[in-house]
Amino acid sequence: MTAPARILLVEDDQSLAMGLEFNLRRQGYEVAAFSDAESAAAALPNEPPFDLFLLDRMLPGQDGLALLADLRAAGHEAPALMLTARDAREDIIEGLDGGADDYLVKPFDLNILLARVRSLLRGRAPRARETAPDEARFGDGRGEVRVDFNGLTARVRGEPRRLTFKEAEILKLLWERRNQVVTREELLKKIWGVEGYIQSRTVDNHIVQLRKLIEEDPKKPRFILSIHGSGYKFVV
Repeated sequence: MTAPARILLVEDDQSLAMGLEFNLRRQGYEVAAFSDAESAAAALPNEPPFDLFLLDRMLPGQDGLALLADLRAAGHEAPALMLTARDAREDIIEGLDGGADDYLVKPFDLNILLARVRSLLRGRAPRARETAPDEARFGDGRGEVRVDFNGLTARVRGEPRRLTFKEAEILKLLWERRNQVVTREELLKKIWGVEGYIQSRTVDNHIVQLRKLIEEDPKKPRFILSIHGSGYKFVV
């Protein structure tokens, strides 16, 4: 039996935090709730690993984005859903570029939040034994790469690697569209739900990390090629 997903909730609005914790627990999740970044960070060393970070952007003291940066620097790779009262495009871009995997603008519909949570946790869900693994294999010989998209794992030239949820989603989309150009705008729309042309390094930063994971020489990629002025192409 799979253990319930663990969620770190950091929200300073007491009534909202209580409502979120109650409803998340009703869905079967374990929740550790804190009202500020400092208390959450202090408690982390004594807590089992979390499967999802649910962070308010505007917190007293250290804000949610700074907390997320500290979590990433400390090696915590769980997906992060940022809650924000700021709906300006620039603020959303800053959150995504800062390491958030998704965002939700307040006030929000509870059912939408729960759907976003399920989506971000999808990678840890067990697969039925009779279901064929959702995977890709490319390269040859000593350069072979095997990726399990659902398990967020890869075996690269014989070495096991871990992928973040967003890295797996991007790689899966590129793999499904292999030998075709996928634009940055399409990646932003399908992976992050951001529409329209925007200036953001979010996609490029994730591609850089993916190349470090799967390419033998990330500076001279064999599989994920940049298409100038357009986007990326996965070549096999």
